[in-house]
Amino acid sequence: MAVIEWLRFAVPIELREAFIQKDEEVWTTRLHDFSGFIGKEVWLDPSTSDVVLVFHWSSFEAWHSIPKNEILRLKTQMGDLDLPVIESRAYQVRKFLH
Repeated sequence: MAVIEWLRFAVPIELREAFIQKDEEVWTTRLHDFSGFIGKEVWLDPSTSDVVLVFHWSSFEAWHSIPKNEILRLKTQMGDLDLPVIESRAYQVRKFLH
Protein backbone atom coordinates (compact mmCIF):
# COMPACT_ATOMS: atom_id res chain seq x y z
CA MET A 1 0.00 0.00 0.00
CA ALA A 2 1.44 3.38 -0.99
CA VAL A 3 2.04 6.02 1.66
CA ILE A 4 2.34 9.79 1.85
CA GLU A 5 4.85 11.69 3.95
CA TRP A 6 3.44 15.21 4.53
CA LEU A 7 5.70 17.94 5.96
CA ARG A 8 4.76 21.57 6.64
CA PHE A 9 7.34 24.35 6.96
CA ALA A 10 6.81 28.00 7.91
CA VAL A 11 9.11 29.60 5.36
CA PRO A 12 9.60 33.37 5.40
CA ILE A 13 8.16 34.66 2.14
CA GLU A 14 11.51 36.16 1.09
CA LEU A 15 13.13 32.70 1.41
CA ARG A 16 10.34 30.66 -0.15
CA GLU A 17 11.80 30.26 -3.65
CA ALA A 18 15.33 29.66 -2.35
CA PHE A 19 14.00 27.02 0.07
CA ILE A 20 12.08 25.21 -2.68
CA GLN A 21 15.03 25.24 -5.07
CA LYS A 22 17.53 24.07 -2.43
CA ASP A 23 15.16 21.32 -1.27
CA GLU A 24 14.85 20.10 -4.86
CA GLU A 25 18.63 20.19 -5.34
CA VAL A 26 19.47 18.43 -2.06
CA TRP A 27 16.57 16.20 -1.00
CA THR A 28 14.62 15.37 -4.13
CA THR A 29 17.71 14.59 -6.17
CA ARG A 30 19.02 12.20 -3.52
CA LEU A 31 15.66 10.57 -2.73
CA HIS A 32 15.40 9.34 -6.32
CA ASP A 33 18.31 7.01 -5.47
CA PHE A 34 16.23 5.16 -2.86
CA SER A 35 14.05 2.22 -3.78
CA GLY A 36 10.43 2.95 -3.03
CA PHE A 37 10.55 6.70 -3.57
CA ILE A 38 7.82 7.47 -6.11
CA GLY A 39 7.85 11.26 -6.28
CA LYS A 40 7.20 14.55 -4.55
CA GLU A 41 4.90 17.56 -4.75
CA VAL A 42 5.37 21.07 -3.37
CA TRP A 43 2.20 22.75 -2.11
CA LEU A 44 2.17 26.51 -1.50
CA ASP A 45 -0.42 27.99 0.84
CA PRO A 46 -1.66 31.23 -0.78
CA SER A 47 -2.84 32.63 2.57
CA THR A 48 0.47 32.09 4.44
CA SER A 49 4.12 31.58 3.60
CA ASP A 50 3.84 27.88 4.49
CA VAL A 51 5.33 25.29 2.19
CA VAL A 52 4.05 21.71 2.33
CA LEU A 53 6.18 18.94 0.89
CA VAL A 54 4.29 15.78 -0.06
CA PHE A 55 6.40 12.69 -0.65
CA HIS A 56 4.99 9.56 -2.28
CA TRP A 57 6.48 6.25 -1.13
CA SER A 58 5.73 2.67 -2.09
CA SER A 59 5.55 1.65 1.60
CA PHE A 60 6.35 2.75 5.14
CA GLU A 61 9.31 0.38 5.06
CA ALA A 62 10.76 2.09 1.98
CA TRP A 63 10.31 5.53 3.54
CA HIS A 64 11.93 4.52 6.83
CA SER A 65 14.80 2.65 5.17
CA ILE A 66 16.80 5.84 4.62
CA PRO A 67 19.77 5.69 7.01
CA LYS A 68 19.78 8.30 9.79
CA ASN A 69 23.30 9.41 8.87
CA GLU A 70 22.10 10.15 5.32
CA ILE A 71 19.25 12.26 6.68
CA LEU A 72 21.71 14.23 8.82
CA ARG A 73 24.05 14.69 5.83
CA LEU A 74 21.22 16.06 3.67
CA LYS A 75 20.03 18.39 6.45
CA THR A 76 23.58 19.75 6.67
CA GLN A 77 23.63 20.33 2.90
CA MET A 78 20.52 22.52 3.26
CA GLY A 79 22.68 25.00 5.22
CA ASP A 80 20.77 28.07 6.41
CA LEU A 81 17.67 26.77 4.63
CA ASP A 82 17.41 23.73 6.91
CA LEU A 83 14.17 24.97 8.45
CA PRO A 84 12.29 23.04 11.14
CA VAL A 85 9.28 20.95 10.25
CA ILE A 86 6.32 22.53 12.05
CA GLU A 87 3.91 19.72 11.32
CA SER A 88 4.26 16.22 9.91
CA ARG A 89 1.76 13.57 8.95
CA ALA A 90 1.72 10.14 7.37
CA TYR A 91 -1.09 8.69 5.28
CA GLN A 92 -1.85 5.34 3.71
CA VAL A 93 -3.21 5.65 0.19
CA ARG A 94 -6.15 3.47 -0.79
CA LYS A 95 -7.15 3.19 -4.40
CA PHE A 96 -10.41 1.82 -5.68
CA LEU A 97 -10.83 0.05 -8.99
CA HIS A 98 -14.13 1.73 -9.93
